Amino acid sequence: MSSIIVSSSDPITYIVPAALVSVAGLVYTAGKADGGQKPSAKARQQRTNKKKGLSHKSDPPSRLPLGSLDIRRKCQIALGGPTDHSGEVIVSAVPGFDLDSTIFGSVTGLLPRTVQKSKVAIELFWSDAAISRVEMLYAPVPPPPSYKSQILDFMNDECDFAIEHADGSFMDHLKFCHDYAVHNYKDVSPVPMLLHSIMGVGTNFFPMKIQQVGRLKELVTPQEFSHIEAFPSFLRLVLGTDLLEVMKAKKNELHKLKGLNCYRVIDNSPLSLNGEDFWTQMNYQLLHMLDFLPAASWLSQLDDGFMWAFIQLHEILTDSGRMACKVEFDLSSGECTPDGMPLTVGSILRGVIPDFIIKKLAQKAIGKFSKAINHDLTYELIWE
Repeated sequence: MSSIIVSSSDPITYIVPAALVSVAGLVYTAGKADGGQKPSAKARQQRTNKKKGLSHKSDPPSRLPLGSLDIRRKCQIALGGPTDHSGEVIVSAVPGFDLDSTIFGSVTGLLPRTVQKSKVAIELFWSDAAISRVEMLYAPVPPPPSYKSQILDFMNDECDFAIEHADGSFMDHLKFCHDYAVHNYKDVSPVPMLLHSIMGVGTNFFPMKIQQVGRLKELVTPQEFSHIEAFPSFLRLVLGTDLLEVMKAKKNELHKLKGLNCYRVIDNSPLSLNGEDFWTQMNYQLLHMLDFLPAASWLSQLDDGFMWAFIQLHEILTDSGRMACKVEFDLSSGECTPDGMPLTVGSILRGVIPDFIIKKLAQKAIGKFSKAINHDLTYELIWE
């Protein structure tokens, strides 16, 4: 997440992210700090020109940045889990935010759009004390291994990540997921976390085409590919179906679970993971959700889709003895304070509307996106 330094009239210095991760599982483009054209708009215009046969050869060749880590992400990696940063961060609403200029422009309905805007149209202002504390925590963390050049070449030259995040902020999210796995999920490959969205994301954007699956297979191991292709499906199952409720209801039988059958998002082909791979994938899902938890005031945001799913999945993995990654989490350490939180129409609605309705809205949205691409959200748990 890129950041800019903002000086205030008092001795405190704050870091303001130029682009933030939303709680809907995707990164949005907030626009340049200097007031220039929003990168996402520029990317869409380039794609429009391409469709119309217009050339933009004068545009300089671009490469995806390797990504960077903001204060929140560094803290999570260093501690091996999330922190409620109430008291050391100010969450501010972005004035004049245009939801239609983001990948959430396809969200329909006044209520869903208002709630979605309250989640993504925000900026984080960190106190200097928090910055110093986190930087000290992160300083001893060894650097992760470099990405394979062939994978980066594939992402740059053969895929379209600009379709999601033209300013490169998506690479910040991918870097966090990859680096967190390196340091806190050491028994498996971090590569699926780097490429977890390449075969589809929640709002039906596909950085690669189905015809490129063969090429992707050449760049990763069979085990890595099985988790890369499964990730988009499992994300929708976790957030958009009753999978977690079913698992909680059968918590005493989870040791008999032998796998899951579902359908791949990119082409709706049948997809199966055996028992061990199922639990590995669920650990990947938990790790991924860390990047979408509220930065502060957890207890006032339990209606958040990712917060709810994270709490449920963390409990399931812990109680079943299947927690393989390090994710230290204590909900009782969370706060329920409005201090430092923005007051918007969306936040007011979220405080008034019952949690179960907010949850149903989120699940309905995922169902609509899957229906639009003929993706089957049904699944089958395989038992002994």
